[in-house]
Amino acid sequence: MTSSNNMISLMIMYEDESVNIRYGDDSSLHLSPCGSEFVLEKSPPPSAHPLQSSEKVRQRTRFTTSNYKDLMLSALEFRNKYAARPYLPEELFPESQKTQVCSMFSKVEWPACHSSNPEVGSNGEINVHSVDGKASLLLSPSGEEFFVHFTCRLSQKKHCRPESQDPDTSVTEQALQDPQPSRSQTPFQQSNACADQLKADERDLTTRVVQHHSVSCVLPVWSYPLSLALQRWSTPCPGERNKERAEETNRGRHQTETKANAYKGERMSNLPEALPIRCYSPHQHRWNFRDSLVQANQDVEPHLPAEQVKVLWCQGVVYRIVAGAIPVVEVSPGDGSVIRSNGVLTSYFTHHRAGPGLVKDVTYHLSSLPPDSPGQVYSVSSVVTRACRILNCYNQAKDTLKLHLTPSCLHKDISSETKSFVQDVHIPESGYINTPESAQSRPYCVAEELEKIRRFNFLLENSHLLGAQMGPTGEGCGFSGSKENASHFKPMEESNINEALQRTSRAIQDIDKLISATALTRDTAS
Repeated sequence: MTSSNNMISLMIMYEDESVNIRYGDDSSLHLSPCGSEFVLEKSPPPSAHPLQSSEKVRQRTRFTTSNYKDLMLSALEFRNKYAARPYLPEELFPESQKTQVCSMFSKVEWPACHSSNPEVGSNGEINVHSVDGKASLLLSPSGEEFFVHFTCRLSQKKHCRPESQDPDTSVTEQALQDPQPSRSQTPFQQSNACADQLKADERDLTTRVVQHHSVSCVLPVWSYPLSLALQRWSTPCPGERNKERAEETNRGRHQTETKANAYKGERMSNLPEALPIRCYSPHQHRWNFRDSLVQANQDVEPHLPAEQVKVLWCQGVVYRIVAGAIPVVEVSPGDGSVIRSNGVLTSYFTHHRAGPGLVKDVTYHLSSLPPDSPGQVYSVSSVVTRACRILNCYNQAKDTLKLHLTPSCLHKDISSETKSFVQDVHIPESGYINTPESAQSRPYCVAEELEKIRRFNFLLENSHLLGAQMGPTGEGCGFSGSKENASHFKPMEESNINEALQRTSRAIQDIDKLISATALTRDTAS
């Protein structure tokens, strides 16, 4: 693929954080959720038969060839901008974007509320910097979206360096731990060599990551700096905003600001860490290829995905789905404004426009969209129409996909929950037995056993009614038999009932302990 025919026409990120990019020559690139592997589906030649499958190239991201390096850089830039954790392979980033530091810590400290002084840009954007300069937050003039810039360590192998290593350990102690020290070196030279080795091991390669977030759904790591920016944004200044316009905001921003205020005491937060350089579940990578019988169409509208989309980029406009009980679509045209659907009323959209002197909200309806004017950067009518279609496709996919049949490689609990183990089960008056059982089936087994115990308790509690109805010979229940048969039915004594109830209570306590231990183990593992 040459640079002339690989112009991007559509970029899609799904809810599992897999990416699909379509180019102008009808080729497409599929990136796995972890970002470590991709498949490039080339466009078929014009003379190809309709049943002929297109050529596919499958490679590891970090080992991609020079022919597809530019494609991967643009794909990773889009993925890292909207994914929860970035994927940063060292082999793809140029030296100008990498910085070598002695030690990289993920914790960041933000300024206090009383001492913070956010910067206000010329267009009304609010910029908040961390104390150590590792991260910054830029709130758009509309107050509905924000960008974050932070320093992140490049992707590494899992457990490539022990995290429990104490950085305060003296060089002399590490020199003593060396099993075979060189006898030709003096103790001073040995200590210098150990210090150089320690510094070499602690060097990390970092890069700057840019992410784009919505004020309607904020991660806890950005809640505190966002509260500082929103507080500065809502404060009227002379000559900047009208007080009435500053008080006008949408319900989603109010909820997010309330949520952000709950994190005002947490000035220390952990920055997002990069994913491991290697995926340990490549068998879970799924690729959605196009049907060879479907005629390719250059128009983007018929190719809207029938799956759960997280972010969609088309013609420079970003469409974001805010998942929830009532999904909402947000549109970022790129001028600092945001267009958002109004919850249940999917045919109504609110445009939060940002101006140099005020913020104004305009409501649109699909049946009466404003006409395009000359010199307009984007068409409000086409943008809102496409956003409505994307939201409708998302709702249809949400109603269709009852269960996630294809697990993502990013979900570690899927593989860890299916491990089998041997458990000691105690049976009253029978001892202990070993039963192999899967962790995934334990809740169902426990529920079934509890239901059996409830039924047993019910029969014991109502046993006196059953005995009263039957009588000594069982006549009350329609029992007809001889006295020899009736002699086999002995009356139940109270001691037997008490003993059975004690066994049942002990069984219930054992099951409760098992459930508590399982929940504690699961919380510790997570």
